[in-house]
Amino acid sequence: MSSKNGGHTAVIITGAGSGIGFATAHRLLSDWPQVKVIVADLRPGDVELLITEFKKERVLFLEIDVTSATSTASVVEKSIAWAGSLSGLVNCAGNSSNHSSLEMTPQQWREILDCHLDGHFFMNQALARHLVSTGKPGAIVNFSSISSNGAPRRLPYSVSKAGIEALTRTLAVEWAEYGIRVNAIAPGYINTPLVANIISKGYLDPSIVGMHALGRFGEPSEIASGVKFLLSDEASFITGETLLIDGGFSAKKIPWKT
Repeated sequence: MSSKNGGHTAVIITGAGSGIGFATAHRLLSDWPQVKVIVADLRPGDVELLITEFKKERVLFLEIDVTSATSTASVVEKSIAWAGSLSGLVNCAGNSSNHSSLEMTPQQWREILDCHLDGHFFMNQALARHLVSTGKPGAIVNFSSISSNGAPRRLPYSVSKAGIEALTRTLAVEWAEYGIRVNAIAPGYINTPLVANIISKGYLDPSIVGMHALGRFGEPSEIASGVKFLLSDEASFITGETLLIDGGFSAKKIPWKT
């Protein structure tokens, strides 16, 4: 396939109504003029902005419940019917919470794991089944987080992100023979509506920005650049990896000044 479209025909992006998912959709549509994007989310969000800029022939919104295998399979089927074929998947859909592990209810535990772990697996599986059945290669980008190493009061989120990294490595090995690459990205703190919300609610101390070596939160567009790279032919020999894009948060670890 031509490098002008990164080797892709159409890419599903879950959670693309806002934040990193929206920025990724915009980047792919801007840089790969032949690629179509399916925005799969609970709500349309800002999808109309994408349709206005890139036209309805290249952008489709589909409502999805990533915790449902039936819903994810349906989105893949509808995407194929609209685009003709699929070649990529980006799993940005997610949620978060703030609860003491001692007081956490089973429902609070499940609502995070269902969205992240079930959602990632069901979407990966649905796309891979299509690719294998057609004999075509593809690329998948999942989303982990720096919280995969552990984050107080965010137990199910941390557990699910660590699980996503294991899922990514496992599927990368299983599906390599079919030409399907599976990678993940682990962002640091990014200026998204989700981060703004947890700061406003007092769940996150804004001074944590100082723990980033670069001294700032990242922008969604900077994560979108990493997603595009992992989807592209430039990453043709990369699979089973988690790309850390955290502004030096993990490297800094302790307060440091010159």
